[in-house]
Amino acid sequence: MSGKAAESEGASGQVTDGASDSGDFSGGVVEVELAQGLGLAEALTIGIGTMVCAGIFVLPGIVIAKTGPGALLSFLLGGLVALLSAMSAAEVATGMPKSGGGYYFISRAMGPLWGAIIGWGSWFGLIFASAFYMVGFGEYIASLTGIPVVVAALVMTALLIVLNLVGSQVAGKAQNLTVAILLGSLFLFVGRGAFSVDLGMLFSQRFFPFGIGAVVGGTATLFVSYCGFGEIASMAEEIRDPGKNLPRALLGSVIVVTVLYCGIIFVVLALRPFEELSSSTLVADLAGDLMGSWGRGALVVGAVMAMVSSANASIMSAARISFAMSRDRLVWDWLNRVHPRFRVPHTAILLTGGLILGCVLIRNIELLAEAAGLLHLLLYALICVACIIMRGAKIEAYNPAYRVPWYPAVPILGALGCVGVALKIGGTVALMGLGLIAFAVIHYYAIGRKTTELRGAWPYFLRRGILQPALRRVERGGAVEDEIPKAMLAVANPAHEPARLQIAAGMMGPVQGELLAVNVFVADMADDPRDEMIARYYETIAQRNRMLQEAADVIVQAGARVTSHVPVAGSVFCGLLSAAEASGASLGFFGWPEPGDGYDASLRLLGALDRNLRAHMLVLHEHGPVPARNILALTEDSIHGDLALLCAARLTNTWESQLSVASLVSPQTTHEAQQEAEAALERRIGDGVRASVRMILADAVVEAATAEAAFTDMMILGAPVGPDRDLVAAIDALSDIAGCSIVLVRAYDASEGEPA
Repeated sequence: MSGKAAESEGASGQVTDGASDSGDFSGGVVEVELAQGLGLAEALTIGIGTMVCAGIFVLPGIVIAKTGPGALLSFLLGGLVALLSAMSAAEVATGMPKSGGGYYFISRAMGPLWGAIIGWGSWFGLIFASAFYMVGFGEYIASLTGIPVVVAALVMTALLIVLNLVGSQVAGKAQNLTVAILLGSLFLFVGRGAFSVDLGMLFSQRFFPFGIGAVVGGTATLFVSYCGFGEIASMAEEIRDPGKNLPRALLGSVIVVTVLYCGIIFVVLALRPFEELSSSTLVADLAGDLMGSWGRGALVVGAVMAMVSSANASIMSAARISFAMSRDRLVWDWLNRVHPRFRVPHTAILLTGGLILGCVLIRNIELLAEAAGLLHLLLYALICVACIIMRGAKIEAYNPAYRVPWYPAVPILGALGCVGVALKIGGTVALMGLGLIAFAVIHYYAIGRKTTELRGAWPYFLRRGILQPALRRVERGGAVEDEIPKAMLAVANPAHEPARLQIAAGMMGPVQGELLAVNVFVADMADDPRDEMIARYYETIAQRNRMLQEAADVIVQAGARVTSHVPVAGSVFCGLLSAAEASGASLGFFGWPEPGDGYDASLRLLGALDRNLRAHMLVLHEHGPVPARNILALTEDSIHGDLALLCAARLTNTWESQLSVASLVSPQTTHEAQQEAEAALERRIGDGVRASVRMILADAVVEAATAEAAFTDMMILGAPVGPDRDLVAAIDALSDIAGCSIVLVRAYDASEGEPA
């Protein structure tokens, strides 16, 4: 990593990539983890239960009246747009599995203003949608029992609020049952209708009686029925094994619902001429014709369950959006509270539920529900943009388990599809959406901008995703190549250095840097015969090149370049220092002194390098598997700690390891102070670094390292760790620790002109 060009150094020489990059756009707020109570089944049913809502019971007749038999294509087009958006959502959700869904992804990629717009829009959109579902529920109950609409709606809303308060796992299990009944009634209708369809009548009609444009307009009308997959992403933090379950749930729910919708519309269109299919209770009416009163009753039960499942999922998601906005200090801090027993954001749920109850009393909220559909289209379009930004920004800790295929074509098509459908929504609804956006902008500039520390990743995208590739294209066109990141690896025998080569590959591969393997040829110019010295020198070069060629495949496979250098010097220290200065290396990899006669000499060498080498230093004590399966970064609030965190993040991403980040607190520290220290560490590492964070109760680093060695494969420490801040003393104090590998890092502060 070059001292001038390396992305791991800022203007002052402090570490900024990985540790700071992830923190720069994460905001400085206390984060409290939610319980992971949702499995794949619960996540799937949240998405399916929200999508299979009132739309499939009410919208088919309305869409068919606008499009004719082309309604089948309208539903298929809606599913395709949703699937493209879900693929982008799956990548950003596995890269940032945090509560808040689209709001969280967009705010981290595009910054707090866009986060505020989407956060407020999504939150109120879901509130209005939930109230709409509950009023619809009340109307169905009123038709069956005579209970007033508002009473039934208010009672069910209150029950759903209580259900969400006792935990997402309980709510998720209830969602499973609800969706099972709902899907059962719809598949019953499709199965029975398949035996009565008239294909001749269907294909004898004009498929596009109102033109192709009407098909897109029909998609705009029905797209609210595809909004549910976004609710899965909004609960990413509470889904177990998000790397696998999130993309499966997102894509699976869209595919299942699209197939179901198209099957229902196909059956409907093949039962009657499209001119007779304009009723708002079309599916229930046809079920009555096919199966009598019991069939209609089954569809009515399905409609009731659809309202309940949609409202339940919307309450769950809306509360998580306000919870995530509070984390970022865009709204009130008290919405960030988590119930100590149930581990749910209870204050956010209560506020969201109260607003839904108020909207139920309004009753006439159809336009607001349609405005929420418009905001969901804009939300999904911006999620696609966020996917492009996060991939192009090349943030060190953004390492999604699922990556969008055919990038960037898929997210671009998804964004264009959402915008194209949104443009077909009517003017009144568009004005409602613009009003919500205007409110969000005003609130942000009046309040949110003053309190939030959130920043987006888009500057990194402009630099790394656009500017740097453009510069590389210019370079290939004949311009002078810019300086590339360089590091130095001190070796005596490359064949005996596999662990340090693995670590060098993990550090230099992500930045496509160059590694200089240095083996100093020590020569006494006064005593050595010239001819013999020259012969030994060239023999050493040939030998080192052969061994390096055999051992350095791991460097090349990681994406870095490796070269060998054998400088002639009167001492190893002078040779290493000269090689570092000449190459412009900003990072040096060194081995730990071995016990025995040469221990003191090796220790003195590292001490001299510590005092004089103008580059970061990394010293490896190998006592565990490399690559390591489990990594512990023991860090402090200093540039040494920042470098330790950067090393840990890069190696974790390269090796797909499990990372823990810890800091020391005195055993006498109060519980409240420990929590504050842990929150401060979470703010420091940022949301992009996928790691567990904890405090270690110990008075000294050596004490903590000794206790933790048995529970990890590799420990990375920011040095110096001793009371006199001496690297040599730190190495000497840690030499007796066995059971795990130790990586001791010392950061160089260029602003001070000497090692820190």
